[in-house]
Amino acid sequence: MDEAPQRPSEARERGGARVLVIGGGARNHAIAEALRRSPSVAEVVLAPGTSGLERRGYPTAPVATQDLPGLVEHALLEGYDLSVVGPNTPLVDGIVDRFEAEGLPIFGPTRAAARLEGSKSFARLLMSRLGIPTPRFAICDDAHRAMHMARTQRWARVFKVDGIAYERGVRVTHELAEAEQALQDILVDNIYGLESERIVVEERIDGVEFTLFALTDGEHVEPMGHVLNHPRLCVGDTGPPSRGMGQVAPAPPLDEAMYRSLVDRVLIPTVRAMAEADTPLRGALFVDLMLCRGEPYAIDYNVRFGDPATQTLLHAWSGDLYRALQACRGQGDLASAVAAMHHDPRPRVSVVVVCEGYPHRRVRGAPIALDESVFDADPDLALYEDGVRVLDGDLLTTGGRTFTVVAAGDTVAEARARAYRGIAAIRYRGAYHRPDIGVGRGTA
Repeated sequence: MDEAPQRPSEARERGGARVLVIGGGARNHAIAEALRRSPSVAEVVLAPGTSGLERRGYPTAPVATQDLPGLVEHALLEGYDLSVVGPNTPLVDGIVDRFEAEGLPIFGPTRAAARLEGSKSFARLLMSRLGIPTPRFAICDDAHRAMHMARTQRWARVFKVDGIAYERGVRVTHELAEAEQALQDILVDNIYGLESERIVVEERIDGVEFTLFALTDGEHVEPMGHVLNHPRLCVGDTGPPSRGMGQVAPAPPLDEAMYRSLVDRVLIPTVRAMAEADTPLRGALFVDLMLCRGEPYAIDYNVRFGDPATQTLLHAWSGDLYRALQACRGQGDLASAVAAMHHDPRPRVSVVVVCEGYPHRRVRGAPIALDESVFDADPDLALYEDGVRVLDGDLLTTGGRTFTVVAAGDTVAEARARAYRGIAAIRYRGAYHRPDIGVGRGTA
């Protein structure tokens, strides 16, 4: 078990920084873990965190991620040296603007820059203007026009709500009847309770999905790696879309030449364009792409740490992440801060465990049997907690995603075998994971 939480005065006595990580779950667990390894950091606090993370020695603050005034008040009271935002909704709602207005140091993009993720139509138009390859698309402001597109354009088979909606706001269809039903569900019946009527209609392309990760100070871009995605719930990338069921890093389909080309053709022009529009993007930049018939197409931007890419990629980095995040704010040189960190180039495989009913319904309260000795005994195996709570000393599921297991190895096969040994140490009623992460298309 990790060391007990420290009081602010104790953390200050160590001479290091105090950092607030806004959010809970596996992604924020990985961010907090990487920051706690940073030599500049004395203490990491999560808000709201989870009771599962509390038992791992992380102090938490009972402030919800959507409570922006409460988070500002808490940060003012505690005087953190840096706050790091995990989820996208607070960024789109302007949490960075609010913190900066109070003189509070925070890592992440402003509300204006967060439009890159918060509005799919804005992102698509920017990609088109920059000449970044992306599937054909049209922007529709009402159900009638979207339905007309589906009926008259055979390529129009992917439908994305303009705002933040996670997997609920994306429907990938094949036939016209399926497309019509998707639009009826999303726009007419609004079965997901979404606010936006604007929808981006896209061409459906098939291929291998991967993600690029970089840090940026609004001017410079420091690439931090890439991962191969397994985005759908079921074996063979079938079933409904999820936030990702597992990954392989580095992404096997990308050689060094293609990777550097994508940095030059996608990441750098995007950051430059945002700066030229007087909305500089400072923070993390994740770009989802698809390799279709050997050609990469940009699919989406994320302007925060992605899930589960953060767990997969940060597992390979050690050193002073705190210094690098501060450099994204202009406090130091970003290139020097990243160069001072150490990257382990060995392959990583991550596997996500979810509850029965995911992603459409939440089945809560299943007792979890977790053999933590498996993880304690292997330094190349990590466990990040998501939807887990502690009640009377017992671990229980809270529905949805429960754990991400990440493993390193000298080969993908070795990392994969190690990851599934970790998966075998997690047992609860209704637990589900994909058994094919790291095998099949795109991994050879």
